[in-house]
This record gives sequence, structure tokens and C-alpha cells, in this order.
Amino acid sequence: MSRSIAPSLMPLLHHHLGGPILEATPLSGGDISDVYRLRTGRGDCVLKASRRALPHLFFAEAQDLGLLREAALRRPAGLLVPDVIAYGDAPGGWQYLLQSYLPPVAETSQGYEAQSQEALGRGLAALHSAMVPGFGGTADNYFGMLPQFNPPFQSAADFFWNARLQPQLRLAQEHLSGEDTDRFEALRQRLPGLIPTEPPSLVHGDMWHGNLLYTAAGPALIDPAAAYSHREVDLAAMKLFGGVPERVFDAYAEAFPPAPGWQDRANLWNLYPLLAHVNMFGSGYLGRTRATLNTVLNL
Repeated sequence: MSRSIAPSLMPLLHHHLGGPILEATPLSGGDISDVYRLRTGRGDCVLKASRRALPHLFFAEAQDLGLLREAALRRPAGLLVPDVIAYGDAPGGWQYLLQSYLPPVAETSQGYEAQSQEALGRGLAALHSAMVPGFGGTADNYFGMLPQFNPPFQSAADFFWNARLQPQLRLAQEHLSGEDTDRFEALRQRLPGLIPTEPPSLVHGDMWHGNLLYTAAGPALIDPAAAYSHREVDLAAMKLFGGVPERVFDAYAEAFPPAPGWQDRANLWNLYPLLAHVNMFGSGYLGRTRATLNTVLNL
């Protein structure tokens, strides 16, 4: 990550913030953006800046944050979502997103830990229980650095295959064997029978533990890849790389019980992020993808 903000960004940032940046502190970020905490006269905010040449990257993220924030406020879901201050393009191929800063707090006591984790479970359940138009139909966005398309479909199975698995399988052809392709085709045939029938939900879309924050004001969601999809997508993502305590899932189940067998189906939904990791980072993720597919075909 760059240790200093690109000079070409500064005039735009000063314009949006209504004054100078008093201090810029680099934050840990992903593989796509430089991330900074900015101290300004209007308070602290977060800058994400990228030269990855991903069209409409921060337009998509701003739309996703807006969807989640509106839904969280409407329920109320008890979840915090950063407010978008500005986004756009800058000279030198830079794209940027300014958003409000949500200060994380360390979970230093068992009482706080239990309260915040339960609030996350209940908040996510409230978010998922809101009515949405149908599967797909939101603006196209990104999963990591990969384009993610969200056309409308009539069922969760059609959306998951056509808008999630199939595009990743096309990208992954150089990594996949003929046997892999045949096994994914077998999954496609079985998919409608594997997914329980439920109304669509607004999902965060990338709910690994690194995109969850605990703040003094409550749990917060950042860095979404939002869509109208099956709610188990988010539950599965919280299982994929660990780090989300069982208390979160227990609180969710009390508020909005998932269909029986959801923990087994987590493997199904997680085929998408695993294939995306193959495409972003290489065949090191192929073994886990194959093992997960094998588990799903044995459901």
C-alpha cells in the first residue's frame, strides 16, 4: 500500500471535505485499494483509493453501501453502515471513495463481547427479513477485483448458477480439469433441489469476518458486494474463513430461523467465493474448492 496519498487526489479531497486534511493514517486494506483514516475539520473519515482500472469500482461500492444503509435504518436492523461522502475519478488513473469513519473497539470484556455478537446476529436477521423485489436486479458490482453481475432471475438456483457459479467457471477454465467441469454440471442439475424455497433477501455478499466491525455504537458492515439473493449466502460466508463466533449464529436463528440443514448448505454457497479465490489468487485454492464440491454433491 502507498504510504502517502497521491497528490492528484488532494484538490478533490479538499473540495469534498471543505478544508485540508490534518492527518492521514494508512489502514490495513485489501488487494485493491489504499485505505487511509483521515483527520479533518469535519471529523474523521475513510479514504479508499485505487488505480486498479476497474470500471465504476467505487460507484458500485457506493450503491451497495446505500442499499445496506437504507435497509438498516428502515428496519431498524441495529447495524451500522458507513455513510458515503463522495466518490469519483481523479487524474493519474485514480478512483476514490470517501466514507464516514466507524471507530472499532476491542472486545475487552465478556459482557461487551456477548452483547455485540448478539446484536450482529439480530441485526443481520432483521436485514434479511426485509422484503426485496426479486433475485438479482441490483447494480452490477465487484467481488474482490472480479466483476459481479446481478441480472434478475426468478429463482435462487437460477441466479446462483447463472450470475455466480457460471461466470467463475468460465474464468477458471485453465485451472479446471474435465472431471471438475463434469462435476459442476452434475451440481447444476441438482441445484434446484438443494436450495430451500424462500423469498430473496438483501445480502451483504462478502461477509467474512474482516468485513465486520464492532464499534461502541454497535456492529457495522463494511466493503459489501451486495445483491438480492438467498440469505444463506451471508451465513455461509461467515463460516468460510472462520472468525465469527457461534453466538452470532445463535442470535440470528432466534430472530429468523434458517431452513434446516443450512450449515451443510454453507458448502454450496461457498463454492462461489472459493472459485473467485482460484481466479484471483491461483490454483492454491483448487484443492479446497474440489473438496467442497465433493461435499455438496454428497448432500
